[in-house]
Parts: sequence; structure tokens; C-alpha cells
Amino acid sequence: MADIFIKDVMVKNVISVGPETALIKAAQIIMEHGFDGVPVVDKENKLVGILTEYDLIEKSSSIHLPTFQKVLENLKVFKQDSSEFQKEVKEVTALKVQDVMNDDPLTLTPETSFEEMVKTFREHHRVNPIPVIDKDRKVIGVVSRFDVLKPLQILNKKNG
Repeated sequence: MADIFIKDVMVKNVISVGPETALIKAAQIIMEHGFDGVPVVDKENKLVGILTEYDLIEKSSSIHLPTFQKVLENLKVFKQDSSEFQKEVKEVTALKVQDVMNDDPLTLTPETSFEEMVKTFREHHRVNPIPVIDKDRKVIGVVSRFDVLKPLQILNKKNG
């Protein structure tokens, strides 16, 4: 597999979000597509971060859990004064991708070897997917753990 590179196995049709995208919208995109995460890009398609399921669970929970706890503690008050409840809901729905994204994501280049990609996933267990960027930091693809299996499918077809 020494002659296989990331550019041979990466997904080129990348779905990404912007830093100003509503967090709820980004979470819907991740769920609808069954992704583990999406690259966050600026208007020029340059990588500015990554938003993963882990970021949604870990980071947003620090915002959502206290809000939820407040709602439960003040349920009687909220029934009497729904404006306070609406304020709390507004805070949660106002969150943007940039509020919880990882702004220093691990990246790879299209020329990275297959072996290096496998090693990277082995060393960084929680990382998935990994954006593939060009020299200008523009996102040209993504690789995930699933892509590690692609060369095995190719070999199986050749030998089958």
C-alpha cells in the first residue's frame, strides 16, 4: 500500500459549515449525513476549524446542562414568567459553530501516505474526520476511519 496516498481515498465532495452557522443547524447537518464532524471554513473555503460530535457533546454540554438545570430549578417561576424561560432558550439557540468548534484541528495533505494516515488515526483516537488541505489551507477533502478500509476493497476486487 506504499503507492496509495490520501488523495486516492479521501472524500472530495466535502460538506462544511461556516463559523457563523447556527450550532443547531450544524448539528442537524452532522446528524442528517451520519457524519462524525464537519470542517469549518471561511468564505474562501480556508479551514478555520472543525466541529465534531465530541465538540457538541463535550463543549456545548457545559452551556446546555446549566441552562437545563436552571430551567428545572425555576420551573414554577417559568410558568409564571415565561419571558425568563424564553431568554434562556434564546441563549442556547444563539450559539454559533465558532462558540464550540476546535479552532486548531489536525490536518493532512493530499500527498500524505496511506501508512501515515493510518498512523495518525491510531495516535489520535478521538479525531474523526480529518480535513485534507492544500498549501493555502483550502479544504480539498476529508478522510475518516472508514476511508482506511477503501484500499482493502480495491485489493479484494483485484483478487476476486
